[in-house]
Amino acid sequence: MQAKAVDNAQKAAEAEAAALSRAQDASLLSAFKEGDNEAFGELVRKYETRVFNHCLRMLGDEQDSQDLTQEVFLKVYRGVKNYEHTFAFYTWVYRITVNCCIDHLRRKKRLAPQMSLAQGLDDDSSEPAPDMGIADETYAPEKAALGSEMNVVIYAAIAKLSPKLQDIIVLKEIDGLSYEEIGAMLGCSRGTVKSRLFRARERLKDLLANYMEK
Repeated sequence: MQAKAVDNAQKAAEAEAAALSRAQDASLLSAFKEGDNEAFGELVRKYETRVFNHCLRMLGDEQDSQDLTQEVFLKVYRGVKNYEHTFAFYTWVYRITVNCCIDHLRRKKRLAPQMSLAQGLDDDSSEPAPDMGIADETYAPEKAALGSEMNVVIYAAIAKLSPKLQDIIVLKEIDGLSYEEIGAMLGCSRGTVKSRLFRARERLKDLLANYMEK
């Protein structure tokens, strides 16, 4: 009982921190739109490491990832008026990140190391995570082309999801947040989070069906 109480308290603290983070984003965005450029600087400092890490997973090159991180935030700066507050700010930033990386890969006609979305699913459940049909293998030169191509396909498929479903996939499977944290960030119940996550996974399976059958 004591362990469960501690676990519940930890989840409540995580949810509170997530809600505070979203409120902070909203406050900084409002300030930036009113002309406070330092507020945008705070948003950059808050998320630049996460954007860089996403770029690095897709590109496999530190210098390219640094360049793309700057490009992402330039696009965010120019397009922030188009951001809809009905979904998490970072989900919008993530979508821009994916699109920038895919464009970059197309330009350079080369691929990057693989990342598996099968890892980290249902982290607060005793049940095994559902298999997305994507092998979680360590990088090997002879497998790089096939693995990295699938990596790009996965990111592109996530970018095609609706904002609500993309929120769930990014926060749960990419960033590894708990249901409680996600619910606090998105302003919905744990049950709603699980329902959307199920729909998001099913949609991804549809989008990736042709690749998973090969």
